Amino acid sequence: MTDTSVKPITTSRFYVEFDGMTDKLIKSVQEIAFQGQVKGYEKALASTKKGQTLRQSTSAGFEENPNFTIEVYLREGDMDFYNWMLNTMPTSYSAGSTPGAAGKGQWAQNRKDGSITAYDPGDNPILRWDIKKAWIKSYKVSDFSADGADLAFETFEIVCEDIRRVSPQSGGPLG
Repeated sequence: MTDTSVKPITTSRFYVEFDGMTDKLIKSVQEIAFQGQVKGYEKALASTKKGQTLRQSTSAGFEENPNFTIEVYLREGDMDFYNWMLNTMPTSYSAGSTPGAAGKGQWAQNRKDGSITAYDPGDNPILRWDIKKAWIKSYKVSDFSADGADLAFETFEIVCEDIRRVSPQSGGPLG
C-alpha cells in the first residue's frame, strides 16, 4: 500500500556545500532555475492543402545554464565565497571607457561541485540537488545603514553546467 500522507517540506532547514567549502552560514537559496529553449514556433514552415499553415516546435536545449542565488552572512575572516568569485573572474575588463574590477582569470580551474540538501523536522535529509561545475557570476553586498539592525550578507549568483535533483539517501535520481 502506498503512503499518501502529506509530509510538508519546510524551507528553513537546508544545507549548502561546495568542494572545500562547508559549514557556511547561508541565509537563503533562491530560484534554482533552468529553462528549455523552444524553436520553430516563430514562423510557419509551410502552407498545405486548403491553405492550412504547418508549424513545428522543437526543443533546442537550454536558454542559459542552470543558476541560483545564495545569500551568505558576512563573518569576520571568512572570504571563501568572495575569493572563489575573484578566482573565476577575468583578469580585467572595461565598462565602456571605465576599467572594471579584476579577477584572477582562473575560471576553468575553479569551477566547483556542490549540493543543496533540505531536511525534515527530524533532521533527516529529504531532498538534494547535486551541482556540477559551478562558478560565481555576480556579487553584491547588503546595504549598510547607521540606523540598521539587520545582519550583513553577501549575495552570489551561481551558474553551473548541471543541477540534478537526486535521492538524498542513495545519491541517485529520485524516482
